[in-house]
Amino acid sequence: MNWTPEIPEWCNSTKKQYLLKMDQACFTLHHINKHTKQDIELWGQSSKCQECPMWKFALIRPASTAVVVVNTTYPTLFQVKQNELTVCNFSYQFGEFGQYSMNASHEECSGVELNNHPANIYLPLLWASVAIFLVLVIWGLKCVMQDRYIPCHLSNWLPGSSTAEASLLITDSSAQQANQIRYRIRCLDTFRGLTIILMIIVNYGGGGYWFFEHSPWNGITVADVIFPCFVWILGASCVLSLNSQLRRALSKQRIFFSIVRRSVAMLVIGLVLNSLNNNNVKTFRIPGVFQRLSFVYLIVALIELIGFDPEDNHRYAWFAPIRDIVCSWRQWIIVNVLVTTQLLITFLLPVPGCPLGYTGAGGLEKNGLYKNCTGGAARYVDISLFGNDHIYQRPTPRAIYDTTLAFDPEGMLGGLTCVLTAYLGAEAAKVLLAFPANKQRIIRWLLWSLLTGLTGGLLCDFRINDGPIPINKNLWSLSFALVTSSIAFCVLTILYVFIDVLSWWSGAPFRYAGMNALLLYIGHVFARPLLPFSWQPLASTHAAHLSMNLTAAAVWILIGFVLYRKRLFFTL
Repeated sequence: MNWTPEIPEWCNSTKKQYLLKMDQACFTLHHINKHTKQDIELWGQSSKCQECPMWKFALIRPASTAVVVVNTTYPTLFQVKQNELTVCNFSYQFGEFGQYSMNASHEECSGVELNNHPANIYLPLLWASVAIFLVLVIWGLKCVMQDRYIPCHLSNWLPGSSTAEASLLITDSSAQQANQIRYRIRCLDTFRGLTIILMIIVNYGGGGYWFFEHSPWNGITVADVIFPCFVWILGASCVLSLNSQLRRALSKQRIFFSIVRRSVAMLVIGLVLNSLNNNNVKTFRIPGVFQRLSFVYLIVALIELIGFDPEDNHRYAWFAPIRDIVCSWRQWIIVNVLVTTQLLITFLLPVPGCPLGYTGAGGLEKNGLYKNCTGGAARYVDISLFGNDHIYQRPTPRAIYDTTLAFDPEGMLGGLTCVLTAYLGAEAAKVLLAFPANKQRIIRWLLWSLLTGLTGGLLCDFRINDGPIPINKNLWSLSFALVTSSIAFCVLTILYVFIDVLSWWSGAPFRYAGMNALLLYIGHVFARPLLPFSWQPLASTHAAHLSMNLTAAAVWILIGFVLYRKRLFFTL
């Protein structure tokens, strides 16, 4: 098997019409048997497609060559056949812009050979990370260089500010008998700002990297974690805001109407944003990001308004070490009822034409056996409530699973488990309120992170497609809610240590974005097609797209900083 003809000219061509695009490579298969009239066939499928049938890529005649363009995002499963008989099976992860070849006959296959090295797609990301790190270091050293460390450290003081809803009393652990200082929790603002900036980068394209895109169905990427973290922070901010309002002796009736008004405002904003893509009332999408935030905020805020105790009257009770949980038993019952309802509907609601408890992607999954069952009960509930034309028409499994059905990732059923995500964030805020010592807070957050992470991992057997409840953002499965909450607890702990405990970082510039998250989210949606937020890249490379997306994010950070300096705050 030493016959290796050259790769066809078009795969080496520098002509524009033949250039490979991002996430593409050339694969050449040589049929080396000259003494037979038997053809061989190349079949393939993405490894990300769960139990999907193979696609026929090419038919290769004896002593001839076939060249195919393959996707490099995920490993590709291949099968070489001859007269319906399998010659060989193999899986390969191709590199972007690389050129590969393989010899095959009606009897055997050689290994895949690399003919031209692929591009290093992660090098632009590395340089961007270094640049961002240097900017953060310079920003942090600015105060030291100007002998202004203490003012910078306390620059988060907002006495009498309109943003005091997210502030609380914190005791300096090194001087617990000294005066208490009132200031805004910087780590929470920084966390919110980090999520909103990452959300902008993802929505603008994420440099074309696969981990800045949502999973086709089961699984989790960086893009999948961002929105749950935002919901988690919303739950934490809700408790801190409620604590501040009750301490100012506002009546619960007044707070109730404020909660309802805020929830309605988020709902209206979400519907308006949906109209940017489609304002036809017959096919207008009803669910959405802000609609889910509106629902989750309303539920969490109301159950906290009923059972929240701002005075912490049980600090000396026998259950004081876990009073943040024990004193919230009413809220936990309601949250568990919602989660149980989601599980019962998901696994016990009969869906016409689909097996009971089906949670797959439909389409090609399981060889197309349930092609019209995308999302199972979740889709069925949304269609019953909103109608097929009023939910998302281009779901993430569309490309890989070849689905043709509409499915909404912000549907009603997933909103029930989304409440759990928000309430776990509320629990993090209660730890802040109930336990003044840094060590107490850090230990409790890490324990919550460990508990939710292990529980979520057990539900999916620590695998992508396994376990009784696979991890799935589209369905906002229970395992997904728990795993992403675990990540949020861990990130908050790290930020808290570096920002609020050690004061090694002020949280800038992400903190400024976090204090204006509402405006930045709405603004980036409207400004997406405009300069300097997007333009036609000069090349189809990750470097070109990443530079464009990071430029847009930097502009929004600058806008957040200007608003901060003017003491204007627009957050959720």
